[in-house]
Amino acid sequence: MPRIEARRRLANLAGMGLVAVLAAAALLPLFHIVAVVAVNGVEAIERSGVLSFLTEAPNPLDPMHPGGIGPALEGTALLVALSTLFSVALALPAGVFIAEFRRAGVSRLTLMLTLILVEFPTVLVGLTIYATEVKWVGHYNMLAGALALAIVVLPYMAVHVSEALRGIPRDLREAAFSVAASRMKAVYRVLLGVARRGILVGVLMGLAKAAGETAPLLFTIGGYFQVPPQGLTGPGGAVSLLIYDYAQQALPGYRLLAWGAALVLMVIVFAVMIAARLLVREVRL
Repeated sequence: MPRIEARRRLANLAGMGLVAVLAAAALLPLFHIVAVVAVNGVEAIERSGVLSFLTEAPNPLDPMHPGGIGPALEGTALLVALSTLFSVALALPAGVFIAEFRRAGVSRLTLMLTLILVEFPTVLVGLTIYATEVKWVGHYNMLAGALALAIVVLPYMAVHVSEALRGIPRDLREAAFSVAASRMKAVYRVLLGVARRGILVGVLMGLAKAAGETAPLLFTIGGYFQVPPQGLTGPGGAVSLLIYDYAQQALPGYRLLAWGAALVLMVIVFAVMIAARLLVREVRL
């Protein structure tokens, strides 16, 4: 028996060690990406200064003072805010419908189409908006970019809303119905309030997705990085599009700005993800 117990302990330790090694191997690419972006991005930001890099226009022809990403950062903020507004307005009723009428055939079809849209190539979304809104208007504009991002973000938010509502205990539902509240009043006045943290997590996840998307913007906003966007009907830029464009240029000033912008975007996305994670820990039903 002692020998068998020792073998079991040895096998357990070997298994745990193998799992740890495999987990470290899976995380190694992430750590490598973070390290490379951080090292190169800090160098770019240091040459201009943090405040100047976040507020000034790019000056890629002078590698020693490459300027910043201020106009592109403003464009990203506008696109994220507008696309989040559009997507929340559609994802909230869609998520409620999926969660509350889950046995209906239309609800199951809506859920299936939503999950398909999650995997839908985002470049095709950009092409669709280009073929409809951009060609109809006649020029690139920020509204087209916000619409494209809203379509990309919508299924993520809808799924999070439906899952948050499904996680509410049955007792709370019965309590809401016991006071003679209709189904819609119970959902919108009681259940959504209980599930608000889970819904907010979905909104934050969609926000991070919108901030990092590039493909839908290639055909919609025009890529103007020197000046801030002049309203919704004019062209503009975004941080993710600046990275894509400048990283392909031959001059070192362009690549420096691309590295710095990548670091800023990575920090933004990580901050949003951490906030979402903290909210998940605080969910109490």
